[in-house]
Amino acid sequence: MRSTQLNLDSYNTDKITHRYLDVYDPILVPWLGREIKLLEIGIYKGGSLQLWRDYFPLASIVGIDVKLPEQFVPGERIQVFQGSQSDKRFLSEVANKVAPEGFDIIIDDASHIGELTKTTFWHLFDNHLKPGGLYAIEDWGTGYLDNFPDGKRLNSVSSPVSSVQSLSSEAVGKSVKVPFPCHSYGMVGFIKELVDEQGAASVTMTRPTKERRASKFKHTVITPCIVFVTKIAPTLSASPNPMLPGERLGTTTISWDTGDESAGSLYVSKNGGQESLVATGRRGSVATPWIQTSRQTVVTHFTAAPRSRSQRLASHHRESTNTFYRNP
Repeated sequence: MRSTQLNLDSYNTDKITHRYLDVYDPILVPWLGREIKLLEIGIYKGGSLQLWRDYFPLASIVGIDVKLPEQFVPGERIQVFQGSQSDKRFLSEVANKVAPEGFDIIIDDASHIGELTKTTFWHLFDNHLKPGGLYAIEDWGTGYLDNFPDGKRLNSVSSPVSSVQSLSSEAVGKSVKVPFPCHSYGMVGFIKELVDEQGAASVTMTRPTKERRASKFKHTVITPCIVFVTKIAPTLSASPNPMLPGERLGTTTISWDTGDESAGSLYVSKNGGQESLVATGRRGSVATPWIQTSRQTVVTHFTAAPRSRSQRLASHHRESTNTFYRNP
């Protein structure tokens, strides 16, 4: 694991003392060796920023805190900004300055207050996290603490679990709409809202067609100390690709999925020529009988950004590109 290659004693951060890197290590493998942009909200004395800088040797590290540490010197590949995690305008100003195409990884280690964390999450997740990016929320268990501003101890003594089990066993095959007990204070309540978003397809399946949607999350991983949410990304594929050799007309089926409720557009260009719009929609497949000779290629560009979104986002999504060709 990457953390075993570092001198962890040299970093002043509780991520080391709490052994959080044991949790981070397997999750962060896909980003190792890449030129990523990482944002951490809540930097304490700055030690975690230095940790991430060395953990990701090619990364640009950005830190935000309501009060910056006085003695901290950012150093190479680290930038820090002072401001509140609940100030959406401030968050966007920082993001647009240092990561105009979006962050690859965002880590919230700030207030651990449910409402503040929720505000920060949805603003950054929707607007400043790349498709396929990772959002980590630390210390969500504060919602179980009486001595935390919005936390409360879980009272298991008064839990109605036994009555729910009794009703279920007596009414096999019948409708028993009795809610399970649910602790929803502070960060715990917010994390349970994220579970609802993960199940968005089921949540909306009985609604009118126009209101149905898939989750914005590819998946959510809940550990005892950190919750990881991966943002779903648009996909583009073709089959067969490459085409079999031959001179007659070849057909390949191009499939796409925007990954969310937005409408996507599929464009094709032949041999680098002018692009043509061939299909739109959240997802779909279209047969493309344009590959005619061994020298001809069809390059498709796919954008998942609806026309109402900013040009920046549209430009980013147009990176979903495939080339289809014949074997010589």
